[in-house]
Amino acid sequence: MPEFVEIPDPVAGPGATGQLRVDRRLPEGARGAGPNVPLVILGGMTQTLSSWGGQVRPLAATGREVIVYEARGQGQTGLALEDVSPPVHVGDFERLLAALAIDGPVDLCGFSFGGRIALAIAAERPERVRKLVLSGVSAGRGALGRVIVRAWQKALATGDLEALAWFSLADTLGPTYLAQNEAVLPAIVKATVQRNRFEGISALFSQTLHDDETSPWHPLRLAPRVRAPALLLAGELDRLAPAPEVAALAERFSPPAQHEILPGIGHTVAIEAPERWRQRVLEFLAQ
Repeated sequence: MPEFVEIPDPVAGPGATGQLRVDRRLPEGARGAGPNVPLVILGGMTQTLSSWGGQVRPLAATGREVIVYEARGQGQTGLALEDVSPPVHVGDFERLLAALAIDGPVDLCGFSFGGRIALAIAAERPERVRKLVLSGVSAGRGALGRVIVRAWQKALATGDLEALAWFSLADTLGPTYLAQNEAVLPAIVKATVQRNRFEGISALFSQTLHDDETSPWHPLRLAPRVRAPALLLAGELDRLAPAPEVAALAERFSPPAQHEILPGIGHTVAIEAPERWRQRVLEFLAQ
């Protein structure tokens, strides 16, 4: 069940602490009966713990410990926002594992924004990551993706988080999912607004949505540094992480990462194709 875990917050000042909102599920049945490597999940920018509710229980049912957390700036996590850059997120990950008394490596799964942070963690802390799974992360966004991000930034500049939520649904979900779930979209938008803070999302947008390939935190520069075996998943219709760009990123890993493109799916693979996403992830982790 969701809880707040206190960790040091160096951004707030020496000796300061803050709280990460965490959903930690121990294996169903006897602890340690299944794989003894925890699976840690980092979600997309406006996602919260509830976004992964449909995956956490079946993943834990395999006998694996599963941990999802709202990163600095996401959801109801209470950490200073003056610096939400990738190296700070890497440090938060380390501080969370220390607070949870997890000493060994974990399997790390990240989606979109969370995928970029997961990639940074795997590159910076190779001893902490046994295997890496990325969804919706690519070598570049392409012209369409860059236009979408700019539109999001303009929407956020108005101070209207609800407008941003509607924009992001149209841009991230595939047409089939949208058509089949149109009736519940207002509830999804309402939950996004209620479960996030404008200040947090604004900070993340201003400090993390950069596509400068000269940055040491760009996926193309991080991928060659990753030691862990990696799997990249993407939707065929993803407009933010286009399939060719996902394939290009996979080639930058050494050895090249496994990658799979799911037909008819948009950006949010784990939501649009939950069973296929989970099956592929578990197969990879078991290899």
